[in-house]
Amino acid sequence: MCSWSRAKVSIRQLIHIFGETFMKILSKLMITTALIFMTTKAMSEIEISESLEGLTAEEKAWLLDDSNLDAMTVSSEKLKWTDKASKDNYWLKNSLKINSQSLKTGWLEFSQCHYQLDPVPKIEVSYNPKHTRNLKILSYQDIEKATALDNRVVLMNVKRGAQICIKGESQTLKLMDNHFSLQRGPYMRKFLDGYYPMIVEESIELNSVNARLAKQTPIRPISSIRPAKPQTASKPNHYDFNYAFEGQLKPYYEFILIKEN
Repeated sequence: MCSWSRAKVSIRQLIHIFGETFMKILSKLMITTALIFMTTKAMSEIEISESLEGLTAEEKAWLLDDSNLDAMTVSSEKLKWTDKASKDNYWLKNSLKINSQSLKTGWLEFSQCHYQLDPVPKIEVSYNPKHTRNLKILSYQDIEKATALDNRVVLMNVKRGAQICIKGESQTLKLMDNHFSLQRGPYMRKFLDGYYPMIVEESIELNSVNARLAKQTPIRPISSIRPAKPQTASKPNHYDFNYAFEGQLKPYYEFILIKEN
């Protein structure tokens, strides 16, 4: 990840403390946001290049010196539901397909689309090599070049608002007696030590698998606006989940297998 992630302060605090000086430097950076999201076992992580191109020597020294930041409070990674998240900023869509073979091996098909990427020279979307296979690029837009390499996808010269969709297989399903579970995340949108509003849409499709959703966490309180939904199938064997949050999101899904008569 970017070397600046070691700073003990959020970007909101930096802007408040340093004002125009920090904003001037930030506006020159090729990096605007560090975006991290990973799945247990089958990790997926976006890594932004560490280019400091365009900064003066004094500005580079100021940015990389965090000696005065140790006493500041780090932004909490605790999950918080929000209504500030927007698809005008970076958001993520995951689609998971589970079939009868998945119940035997733990492997499932996935497609993952990243929308509204920030303009950066290089991005790497990396996955855990032990639990990911058959990575392929489905489509991309406003990216000069995208290449799938073993357990990672490399994006070059990404323009503002760019998007890419990737597919593959991940070993994230856990079978237990008469039910199975999926642990996802943590998903987050992070810059330095600050967490920002993010939208994640996740769908699960059951192919030739007779099961029903028995448990889903976390669930937004009923009293909140726009809760994660729905908690029942939107169509036979298909479930959709929508999340708008800050911090780290770690969705968990548990399904009960239904015995055929």
